[in-house]
Amino acid sequence: MTAFLQPSARTPRGAVKVNGVLIPGWINFDVDNNNFFSADTFRCSFSGARLPADRNLAWFSEQQDMFVELFIGFPQNPAAYTPDDLTSWIYGQTDHITVDPLTNTVEVDGRDLTRVFIDTKTTEKWPNQTASQIATMLATKHGLTAAVQATTTKVGKYYEIDHVNMADERSEWDILNYLADSEGFRVWVRGQTLYFQPPPDPSTATPYPIVYQVVQTAGGAPKANFENLKMKRALTVSRGIQVKIRSWNKKYAKGFVVSYPSNVKTIKVGSSTVGTGAQIYSKTIPNLTQDQALQRAQQWYQQLVAHEMRLENLELPGDNGLDITSIIDFSGTGTAFDQQYFPDSIQRSLNFTGGYSMTVNAKNHSPESEIATL
Repeated sequence: MTAFLQPSARTPRGAVKVNGVLIPGWINFDVDNNNFFSADTFRCSFSGARLPADRNLAWFSEQQDMFVELFIGFPQNPAAYTPDDLTSWIYGQTDHITVDPLTNTVEVDGRDLTRVFIDTKTTEKWPNQTASQIATMLATKHGLTAAVQATTTKVGKYYEIDHVNMADERSEWDILNYLADSEGFRVWVRGQTLYFQPPPDPSTATPYPIVYQVVQTAGGAPKANFENLKMKRALTVSRGIQVKIRSWNKKYAKGFVVSYPSNVKTIKVGSSTVGTGAQIYSKTIPNLTQDQALQRAQQWYQQLVAHEMRLENLELPGDNGLDITSIIDFSGTGTAFDQQYFPDSIQRSLNFTGGYSMTVNAKNHSPESEIATL
């Protein structure tokens, strides 16, 4: 991203493919790349007057299945480029086709290929295979390429620990997310590839800078490389939370409760202590050892506190350098919000009047909320 102190000209370009064929006539489109638990979505509008004769409104009205791919980029030659010069931000299957005869336009919307796993239910659990083998098998089943990091533990071990009912019907996406969580991985779809990999390491990843500069001189104005932003802190979390894992281990024939963190702060009102000051989250997972229960509690705690500090409705010029797997480095306000964040959603919009823009929501937690690993 170009820093706000070093502005430069922008010449974003876009392209649309329908069923693998490059098609002119689009007016605008939006792509919403969201968190790893949901499908990415798209919306694209076309002008009937600019569509080719063999892809006109009548052709759109007759389609029973349609795949759309949307591209955005900054080609070296903005006057002559192909989709290969751009970045593909979504390849998805259309859910709806809407034709407006008064405005002579057609709009399509849909979801990326995450939908094939969400929409497929199964009772199969493959207990004698590893998580990576299952991810690769499911990707191949649906015609996707598998970008999968190998794992070694047979998933039956996770089912035994969590006491999963093997007869339950679940979506394939639920199973993939369960396995990814068990391995400390993330699972997502981009284009025609299923990714099953560890999350980015904040210590090695190059962060994406979001910079605010306070007023430097009397009568001056603040500067930023974004247009709008709201910063939000969840006080329920900042006051303290504690997670409790209850388990019963058949091998040792005893039950126990693990709490993390083991101590939480209290709230003082005058000379009185009001409750514990902490919100308690608890769940039961059978057949864990004490160490396994502590690990689960620590993982769950980190997931919960990630919601404490948020950047909401962050509006900025569109940039292909920011993705859902990126880490955002926010700075310059002189407040507790100056820290790193993880994107929850990135909505990209490209149109001929407003150009290329993004709206981002991201979350993390205050450094003071971190608990050292016990």
